[in-house]
Amino acid sequence: ILLVSFIALGEILKACDTEPSTSYYSVGDYYDDGTKQGVVFQVWDDGRHGKIVSLDQEKLQWCTTAQYDKGIVVGASSKSDGWANTDAIMSRLDSAEYPAFAWCRAKGDEWYLPAIDELRIFLLDDSVHNAVNRTLKQQDATMLSAAGVIELYWSSTEKDEFCAWYAHMNDGYASRGNKLYYSYVCAVSAF
Repeated sequence: ILLVSFIALGEILKACDTEPSTSYYSVGDYYDDGTKQGVVFQVWDDGRHGKIVSLDQEKLQWCTTAQYDKGIVVGASSKSDGWANTDAIMSRLDSAEYPAFAWCRAKGDEWYLPAIDELRIFLLDDSVHNAVNRTLKQQDATMLSAAGVIELYWSSTEKDEFCAWYAHMNDGYASRGNKLYYSYVCAVSAF
């Protein structure tokens, strides 16, 4: 009888088990899943999945002087996959010598330095940039630099042993810059 009761209880619980509600997001929405927070800058699958940018930013070097002087190409060459670029750096024994990457990954394993094409979406597309900044302001978070302001944001995309790609806020385009420059860094994560 006890065995039958456990089986019956299991069937009842199974019948009551419902799929968790799915959230749908749009560009500019605040995202908080209880473990990470950010602002949505890209969506797909009708808003069930996408990418968020962190609520903060920091001015950092792409790599330290010690690494720069070695003239190393680290293989972070993807223009569209910042996750792969960040993993290429963070799997190195000397990953602490790459401050921009280390800062992003310190937020958690799901965070990374965006590739240049990802960076272009939330920095150089005016409608996305404005939507993200509205939400950052509402959250009392650090807003992205305004268009036309002379500020640079690092991407994870390496150009060669001495340069990597960054976005110029003053003229709205991407260019390569010396890895030693202190430029802004934002972290990105997928959901």
